[in-house]
Amino acid sequence: MSEVLSQEEIDALLTGISDGEIETEQEEEVHEPSEVQPYDLTGQDRVVYEKMPIVETTAEKFARRFRITMSSLLRRAVNISTLSVDMVKYVDFIKAISVPASLHIFQMKPLSGSSLIGFEPQVVFALVDIIFGGSGRTKFKVEGRDFTTIENNIIKRVVSSALSDFQKVWETIVKLDVSYQKSETNPQFAQLMSPNDVAIVIKFEIDLEFSSGAMTFCIPYLTVKPFEKKLRAGYHEDTLEVDKEWEDRLKEGLRCSNVDLTVELGRTELSGKEIVSLKKGDVVILDQYCSDSLDGYVENILKFKGRPGLSRGNLAVEISKFVEG
Repeated sequence: MSEVLSQEEIDALLTGISDGEIETEQEEEVHEPSEVQPYDLTGQDRVVYEKMPIVETTAEKFARRFRITMSSLLRRAVNISTLSVDMVKYVDFIKAISVPASLHIFQMKPLSGSSLIGFEPQVVFALVDIIFGGSGRTKFKVEGRDFTTIENNIIKRVVSSALSDFQKVWETIVKLDVSYQKSETNPQFAQLMSPNDVAIVIKFEIDLEFSSGAMTFCIPYLTVKPFEKKLRAGYHEDTLEVDKEWEDRLKEGLRCSNVDLTVELGRTELSGKEIVSLKKGDVVILDQYCSDSLDGYVENILKFKGRPGLSRGNLAVEISKFVEG
């Protein structure tokens, strides 16, 4: 038990303190905390949170190509548009995914690491409904159920088509061999990288007329780092060259187009009175002989010269010369 000071001792103590005979502990200075933020030298935030124009351009090309693929697969009009191209931490990307999720992991050799393509559940159910003859209007309960074997098999067909188109549109940046690895329904099991690592997240919207949902690509930044300069360039050198895919589609479209082809036997001028007086058996004299070359017109534009004749019992023209212009 501590001793209790008497009143005389207390008075003496206070007098000693006031006279300076008794030293007291110095009060420590309190410093206001400065606005200092920790900096992680191993973090990627400072390095990669910038625009990558080539990624955005490639995403648009993929959306156009995959739109055609999906419309052909479903035999109905499908609209696919690019929603966003962002750089986010992988942990933030995973947290935003709802369960169950249709996640599919793939590799892009010779690049290292794995990437991911994911579909929102409503997209999966609508695709299955349409492929089996439905309209896509049916509403499905998403929570509390997993995808069936049939649903997984059908969505894998869609994923394979998407990866094929993805590989082709990225050929202008780097030659890739994209291969499917596995699927997951729980985002926690799809650990492609460390939680704080940065990923390129490309989000698309699939509009199936009566329903819509998102399709997302998640590519680790470290995977594409070897050709980072190409991605940050304002224009990729290959984009200034002829787009081979577009050229092939244009040629195919032209080949399937119907055009008017006219071969002119000759010309003459008649007055209105002469035309009115024409009757059966009259002969109209043209301005050239039967042995002269005939003019061939495509959509009223002179394109070739030819000689008249017969082919398999039909009237025909043999092309002898093409006309430039």
